[in-house]
Amino acid sequence: LRWRDAPHSSAPAILCGVWGRWGGDPAQRRIRAAYERGVTVDLGGVPHPARAQVRAEVLADLLTRPGTPPRAALRLRSARIVGRLDLRDIEVAVPVSFHECVFTDVPELAGARVVDLAFVDCTLPGLSARLIEVRKDVTLTDCTVTGPVDLRDARVGGSVHLDGTRMRCPGRVVFGADRLTVGGDLTARHGFAADGELRLIHCQVGSQLNLMGASLHNPGGFALNLGGARVASLWLTFATRPTGRVRLAGVQAETIFDNPETWAAELDLVGCTYRLLVARAPTGPGIPSPLVPVTVRQRLDWLRRSPEGYAPQPYEQLAEAYRRGGQEAEARRVLLERQRRRRATLRLPGRLFGYLVDGLIGYGYRTWQAGIWLLGFWALGTVCFALDPPEPRNAEEAPTPNAALQALDALLPIVNLGHDNAWNPSGATEYVSALLVLAGWVLTTAVVAGLTRTLNP
Repeated sequence: LRWRDAPHSSAPAILCGVWGRWGGDPAQRRIRAAYERGVTVDLGGVPHPARAQVRAEVLADLLTRPGTPPRAALRLRSARIVGRLDLRDIEVAVPVSFHECVFTDVPELAGARVVDLAFVDCTLPGLSARLIEVRKDVTLTDCTVTGPVDLRDARVGGSVHLDGTRMRCPGRVVFGADRLTVGGDLTARHGFAADGELRLIHCQVGSQLNLMGASLHNPGGFALNLGGARVASLWLTFATRPTGRVRLAGVQAETIFDNPETWAAELDLVGCTYRLLVARAPTGPGIPSPLVPVTVRQRLDWLRRSPEGYAPQPYEQLAEAYRRGGQEAEARRVLLERQRRRRATLRLPGRLFGYLVDGLIGYGYRTWQAGIWLLGFWALGTVCFALDPPEPRNAEEAPTPNAALQALDALLPIVNLGHDNAWNPSGATEYVSALLVLAGWVLTTAVVAGLTRTLNP
């Protein structure tokens, strides 16, 4: 600024503004000096609390000024940021980090391009960063946030860390990250707590989305909404059972880790696909997470938690995961339950037929039931033919009477043991013989179908 370039009346005011911004405040002069060297400036030791206050516009001017020194970085500790830090649509060429700072207004970073952004143990009324592009990491750890955090359509080349942060925005979206793209991890672990909806619809995470030890609370709404998200691994090992609905519809993950003790009461799994499903217990930082045994009965209860009712895809997906792990019996149990849940959606004739097929052969997934029925009909025929022996059709050619072989010959289709056509049943045994023939055809066909399903799942 040159004195002769400004009108006489405004020159003193401009000079005072420049002096007030950088010259008259020792704390702000320290910030500028530390910024140029890329070191941390700690205002916690300032004798008077007012001296630790920094105007947000001062920081914005510092971050946007041309001619950035090669080692420059804004690293501020124990300061009170007064006013709105407005970096919208600005390219910030240096790392920015705040430790133990208090913000009076929501930082505005929508559309900004940043090298690295960190808030550690800070207090914020929210964060507006839609469409932000961060070359490295976004860190928001051990913070207290009393308003919504907006990371919709953001792109982060590194990772997003939310560990230990407490977010509160009851009844609203407390963390909105629709279509967020993260090259590394997205972690919200070890004490992370959200009072409001955690929404990451159609987000993409290159590595893990980890919620180990997190607490989610949003009664009457979505506690976690991951609809359409794509992640490498998804950790749903919460500290406590989420209060509110958890939506995993359309999620694509290589591996999902969860814990039966913290399954949500309402869980939407329609369209969720995964290769592996592993139960683990939540642990503290640096402690390996132990495996938790989960029975197929528990997994079926997991599928029944959908508030939308029956859908076949979650059952087919779970069965596929069991088969991939070599657990064929568990896979068949899941597919049998799928048929039973489907039966409940049919009209009365369909339900009655379903009960019949289920009782006889377990929808083809329990072939041993057909064997039990065959044994039962064989015993029935044996007793009936023994109590009321039929007359031979040709006494000279008739074999020695044998009730058991006669009943078995009637039951087995195609196979001829020489007894079925040698005797002429009459009265009640005639009806028993017809019943055995009919049951034999139905049950042996079911057994063959079941065996075929077993050999060619």
